[in-house]
Amino acid sequence: MKLKVKLNKGWFYRNDVWFSKAYLSLPISARDLLQCLVTEINKVQDKRTKKWKETRNGELSFTETQYIKITGRCKGTYYNAITELIRRGFIKITHRGGGRGRGDSSTFEVLISEELIKEKQRWRRYPTENWENENPKAKDNMVGKKTQWKKGQSGRKLDSTLSGCTLINDSPPNGIDPKNE
Repeated sequence: MKLKVKLNKGWFYRNDVWFSKAYLSLPISARDLLQCLVTEINKVQDKRTKKWKETRNGELSFTETQYIKITGRCKGTYYNAITELIRRGFIKITHRGGGRGRGDSSTFEVLISEELIKEKQRWRRYPTENWENENPKAKDNMVGKKTQWKKGQSGRKLDSTLSGCTLINDSPPNGIDPKNE
């Protein structure tokens, strides 16, 4: 697998992000994932105005396999990091990967960009608001719902399923009596 993080790139965190309550309360694993996502933002210079413009924000993807390879952490840590970043308002899911084959991974928008207006920068409102309800959850995962045990049911079958094939009857099951040979 090709390493997706470009090691010759970086990202400048402004002090209002760096010293915010939202950023300081992030676990290290979530900070690492945020760094991996922001380094995927491309910047191009407008030839006319000579200003740098961010592209691809909203189409950023960093899979659990890539995260595991670069950090050495487990996939549960990856999903916990996504949960924390969404909850604190640093990222927003733009497409939830549904596992429809190779290449269908979740895409994110990073909300610490300088180009976003302050109302869209959710992390600024973190202690009073959180976005935990936007965390991805598996939809319609009803596998085995009909066969689950009901309340008060033990699962033990009271009727024998082999009642016609036991040696309790007078005749042996194959018709040959070993005593009469």
